[in-house]
Amino acid sequence: MPRPTVARIDLDALAHNVAAIRGLIGQRKICAAVKADAYGHGAPVICHALSAAGVDMFAVAMTEEAMDLRAAGIREPIILLTAVPTEDIDVILDNVITPCIAEGGFAAELSARAAGRGLRAPAHVNVDTGMHRLGLDWQTAAPAILKMSRLAGLRVTGIFSHFACADADDLAFSRQQVRRFRSVLSQLRRAGMELPFIHMANSNGVLRLPEAYFDGVRPGLMLYGLCSRQDLRSVADLRPVLSMRTRICHRKRVPRGEKIGYGHTFTTWRDSVIATLPVGYHDGFIRQFSNVGEVLVRGRRAPVVGRVCMDQTLIDVTDVPEARLGDEVVIYGRQHEQYVSVEEMAARVERIPYELTCAVGRRVRREFVLNGVVVVETPFRSVVPDAALGRILRTSASSSDAGSDQKPLERGAA
Repeated sequence: MPRPTVARIDLDALAHNVAAIRGLIGQRKICAAVKADAYGHGAPVICHALSAAGVDMFAVAMTEEAMDLRAAGIREPIILLTAVPTEDIDVILDNVITPCIAEGGFAAELSARAAGRGLRAPAHVNVDTGMHRLGLDWQTAAPAILKMSRLAGLRVTGIFSHFACADADDLAFSRQQVRRFRSVLSQLRRAGMELPFIHMANSNGVLRLPEAYFDGVRPGLMLYGLCSRQDLRSVADLRPVLSMRTRICHRKRVPRGEKIGYGHTFTTWRDSVIATLPVGYHDGFIRQFSNVGEVLVRGRRAPVVGRVCMDQTLIDVTDVPEARLGDEVVIYGRQHEQYVSVEEMAARVERIPYELTCAVGRRVRREFVLNGVVVVETPFRSVVPDAALGRILRTSASSSDAGSDQKPLERGAA
């Protein structure tokens, strides 16, 4: 039997959210942020669903993420949003991946290798307008971009920047970033450069800063139906894409005054019924939920008691007397009239929604649902491909056979 801890991914909600973004930005392009395995939702399936919903391109953080998408059959442009080591250039060229340029040295190397193949490599230039994490300084970016645009093996196909504080109460600095970015664009226009695809707005930018839409937007969190601020729920009709559930695997009565769990951090204050759930911090039900989190059982909230373990969590179901072994437990999502959101649980432990969805582990099965039917399921699997595992085992066996007649090496010997 499969483990009952499951993340359900609603592809209809995903398509709905794309339509909601379209309602705000019109015909501008959407570059979907699908890094970190589509924020924990399962990037290959998510990208195919986004492609069907009309998304124009995808953004990831690493060459390996881009390669996974190409291997999954994604043919749309894929943009790397972070710095790329020069060792990745050949792979990037082989697979038509668009790197981020954050400094001149990489641009020159990319151009040289592309020109050696008779190519002009596409690239997006990152302009630092105040994040100070990556990119060309906005005050000197224009001449540097103009110089790059003249490299024989390079095509500057995009220019972008990152907001630093678009989720803050005060948007003054975000608006200053937009002005800085516009000043770079103005300098390039005056120099006669034909401006390529310009993008800046992340999810908060889409919801709060329409002046940052430019040629297209780069949403992440809102694609998955989540908001970093609850007051933004009224701006767009977004539907959560991920829900998560498990089942009660053990139930027992515990007398009043008993200490439970690792470290005995919870003491029963009444005769209690304690249920065990097969979910823990390795599954993304983070340890900070200890004695703080809540789940849904038979349409009622049940508190987490004691420390969240790696694989198991205890909940108090005393106030749900009909709770039984095998009952469904909702971690995120709706059960009857009650709803527990990712945002609510994140706020309880002073985290952000991104962290909770990204934390959902590989051993949590994903069920991808379309029109109410599970169309794809990704079961728990080893991170080592079967072919590689076979090679490891064969190598190990032959090494063992070869050494069977030899004197064992002394500890520490070369």
